[in-house]
Amino acid sequence: MLDHQKISDDYSQNFAAFRTKLVGTSGERYVVFVRRLKPRFWVVYRDIAAGYSALALTLVLAVLAPAWGVPKLLTSTIAAFSIGFWIAYLQLFIHEGAHYNLAPEKSRSDHICDWAISWMIGTTVEAYRAVHFQHHRDLGKTTDTEFTYFFPLNLLFALRASFGIRAFEVLLARRSNADRSVPAARNRRAFLWLAGGAAIHGIIVAGTFLLGWWWVSVAWIIGVAMFFPLFGALRQLLEHRNDEFDAATDFRSEEHGPYTRLFRDGPVSATFGGAGFSRHLLHHWEPQVSYTNLAELESFLEGTEVRHIMAARRTTYLTTFRKLWT
Repeated sequence: MLDHQKISDDYSQNFAAFRTKLVGTSGERYVVFVRRLKPRFWVVYRDIAAGYSALALTLVLAVLAPAWGVPKLLTSTIAAFSIGFWIAYLQLFIHEGAHYNLAPEKSRSDHICDWAISWMIGTTVEAYRAVHFQHHRDLGKTTDTEFTYFFPLNLLFALRASFGIRAFEVLLARRSNADRSVPAARNRRAFLWLAGGAAIHGIIVAGTFLLGWWWVSVAWIIGVAMFFPLFGALRQLLEHRNDEFDAATDFRSEEHGPYTRLFRDGPVSATFGGAGFSRHLLHHWEPQVSYTNLAELESFLEGTEVRHIMAARRTTYLTTFRKLWT
C-alpha cells in the first residue's frame, strides 16, 4: 500500500513497487485493467495529420498575409512562432514512437516514426529511444539524459533555449549515449538521416526564397532554429522541475529527485502538451501505455488510493510557469 507519509513523492520511478496492489472501484485489479488497454492508432495518425495541417496552413497564410496588408516582417515573426510551435507539437510523437506505439509491429512503428516525425530533427527513433529510456531509468538523477529541468526558469533559460544552446547540450548528451549503445552501422544510418532532414529544411528555405517569399524563408529558419527548441525546453522543464527548490541549486552535481506533473485538459494541454505529455505523470507510471489510453488510465486510477498523488500533482501550464519563473 502507499506510504502516505511520502505523499510528496509522486512515485515517478517506483510505481511498479505497489501497482499490483491497486484495485479499482469496480473491484477489477489494476494490472488486469492495464493489460486490456490497446493503442488507438487511428487517433495517433489523426493527431499527426492535424499537426501537419496546422503547419501547412501557417505557410499558406504567411504567403498570403502581405497581400492583405500585413507587413512582411510582422508576418515573418508570427509565422516563425507558429512554425516553431507546430514542429514542437509534431516532435512530441517521436516519444510515442520510442515506446513502439505508432503501429502494431515494432519495425513498422519505427519506420512510420522516422518518415513522419524523426526527419524533422535529423535523427532516428532508434537513436532517440536509447536516450529516452535512460531518462526513465535516471529521472531526477544527475545522469538523466533529458536534463532541461535541471535549470531554473528565467530570462537566461529562455535565451539559451531560443539560441539553441540548450538543444546543443542535449544533442551532445544524446550523441554520446547513442555512440555507446548503437552499432556503427546504425550510427551511419543516423548520419544519413541527419543529412536528409537538413536537406529537406534546405529545400523549404531555398524554395520559398526562390519563389519570392523571403519572409517565409526567414520564418522557417527562425521557427526551426529558435522557437521550436524554446517550446521543447520549456515543456520539459514545466513537466519535471520542482517549484520548491532554490533556483541557484546546481542539479548537474546535486540530485533533483523525481518529480512529474499532471496537467488539466484544455487547448494548451492538447497542443503544447499533446501526444499525452499533459498526463506525463501517468506516462512515467506506465511507460508502455499509449497516450491514446491515458484518459482511461486516469479515470481508473481516480478510483484508487493514488488519486491523492494525482490531485497533488494536477495543475495547469500557466500556474506552473508562474511558480517556476524567477
